[in-house]
Parts: sequence; C-alpha cells; structure tokens
Amino acid sequence: MRINLEPVGIIKKAGKCSEILIYSEFEQLIKNIATKLGKNESSEQSLLIVHKNNDNSDIHQVQITKTNLIDRVGNILRVGKIDANDDSVIDVRLSE
Repeated sequence: MRINLEPVGIIKKAGKCSEILIYSEFEQLIKNIATKLGKNESSEQSLLIVHKNNDNSDIHQVQITKTNLIDRVGNILRVGKIDANDDSVIDVRLSE
C-alpha cells in the first residue's frame, strides 16, 4: 500500500534550537495548537513531530521526534534541538 502525504512544513536549524516553519495553507494546524495551549503558552509543552528524514535513503520512512516547544511566532514554532535540517514535516501534535 502506498500513501502520499503532503508536507505541512519544514524543519530548519537555528543555533541552539530548531524552527518549524508551517506553510500558510496549513495555518489551521497552528491555530489548533495555540487553542490547546490556551493561557499556558509560556510554559514549555512537549510536541511530537512526524517528519521525513532526509538522511535516510528509504523515501518511504518517517521519523517521530519528541521535543519541547520554546515559543511560537506566527507560523514558526521554535522548539528544542532536533537532529534534522530541511526535513519535510508531516504532522505536529501536542504530546500528552
């Protein structure tokens, strides 16, 4: 079975942390996360990030990374250091 998933964003290294840029057409994803955070936005929350690992030669594999949300500015999520750069983000969820 083959499933084609459209990326919702991209991971970029940014010094001691990483940034996840969510594409504007998937702005609802950011709104959902912001709504669930509510007034606790300043406290660190754990995120699960599903992304395609560009270092892996198998194009059908994804990687799931758990990291802390540091802050959010518009459609950019600043998170803890992720061992990924220019990886396509498939999904971002709050970890419970």
